[in-house]
Amino acid sequence: MNKLHSYLLLGIISFGIMTFSSCSKEDPVPEKDQEEVGKTSLLLQEVEWDGDFSTGHAHAIDGAAIDTIQFDEQGNAPAGFHLHLHTGRSYKMTLIARDYAGREIQQTFLDRADIHQAVILGAPDGVMDYTYGDDQVGVTGYLHIVKSASTFTLQYLMRHLNPGVKAQVTPDDWNNANYQTKLAGATDLDLKFELHPVE
Repeated sequence: MNKLHSYLLLGIISFGIMTFSSCSKEDPVPEKDQEEVGKTSLLLQEVEWDGDFSTGHAHAIDGAAIDTIQFDEQGNAPAGFHLHLHTGRSYKMTLIARDYAGREIQQTFLDRADIHQAVILGAPDGVMDYTYGDDQVGVTGYLHIVKSASTFTLQYLMRHLNPGVKAQVTPDDWNNANYQTKLAGATDLDLKFELHPVE
């Protein structure tokens, strides 16, 4: 009986140790998405543009002011924000994206250019044009104001494309309203601000 009692006690202790050790193991922490974006900014600075919009290039203007639009985590500009850009002029537009720790991460979009592309929507027909300043991603690019218009909401989307989609997309798709089909995938960023093209 003592032997049976000893075996039973040993079994209970072993079971308790195994149960305790399995419960005390922590689940692995899931890897944080490298494209998880917190606050973002768009910087706009006037440049001199040489040539037509599709093949031309920009020259910096000494002392040109920089307009900075800071967006909240939902992609909204500050309440009441309203930007004037002038017809016949070109502006370099640069994205600054930060993760939730405040570190800049826009380089991630460029490092994975094969699956990222910005789309810019909301402008009335013929009011503006756009030239990608990088590998058809849109971390940098150039807005060309063609004619004046009433105030509208400009929407900057950074699309995370499905594999193979980018090969079918051209620089002319910068404002493709059918982006959900032509640039199939998900949206990493959706930024909106009021723009007023003026003479």
